[in-house]
Amino acid sequence: MRRIAENTDSIGSTAGSTRENSQDGSLLQYVPGGQFRMGSLRYSNESPPHLVAVRPFWISRTTITNRMYQRFRQETGHRMPAYGSDANYSQDQQPVVGIDHADATAYCKWAGGRLPTEAEWEFSARGTDGRVYPWGNAAPTPALAVYGRIYGKGGRAAEVGTHPGDVSPFGVLDMAGNVLEWCADWAGPYPGEFEVGPKGPPQGSNRIMRGGCWVYQEESLVATTRFFSVPHQKVSFAGFRIVVDVPDTGT
Repeated sequence: MRRIAENTDSIGSTAGSTRENSQDGSLLQYVPGGQFRMGSLRYSNESPPHLVAVRPFWISRTTITNRMYQRFRQETGHRMPAYGSDANYSQDQQPVVGIDHADATAYCKWAGGRLPTEAEWEFSARGTDGRVYPWGNAAPTPALAVYGRIYGKGGRAAEVGTHPGDVSPFGVLDMAGNVLEWCADWAGPYPGEFEVGPKGPPQGSNRIMRGGCWVYQEESLVATTRFFSVPHQKVSFAGFRIVVDVPDTGT
């Protein structure tokens, strides 16, 4: 079996390293490759827990912001997000919302990357120790993460990175709350066997969203939570982040 590199990539990056993505200005966090147990026994769509290996990659430390998305639109002429003119959701440092899977995919391609796979997302959020939440096993509080806000009564996503307690073992922020996040995968059941770099089913009718969000309750913040969503869905509580590949050195 090919060894999955765990600590360094071809340019000498280590766990905790960051760099700027010059195309969109996002801060990328380095996530070393490794193995972890993906999924849980909570619900049928999270079962069975199974061992997964992923290669190293870079992932944006926060979800993509309105400011970053505006830069993309200015350069490409891409359509405006569904909530782009709503002051509740369109502040520069809020996550961009009201975008569908195709919008998120187009942005990532422009920015030199791609959407995270579901396995990469969960590994970024949990690491290797089986924790329940990105920060560990302690129950969520409004000081830790953004959740439980009321739609239509002032509820909205917070500016990215304003809840530093919502941080993963690799330093990735806002993976429990604030907004749901599109992943690359088509939705489907877990195979229940060891996988290397899984990318989900080859086709389907729904895409995967991960994470909790500002309008959902505490239960959704668990890092194994999966949502199946039609690809054209545009809501005020879902965004995305970008992954940039690390070159495969063949180790």
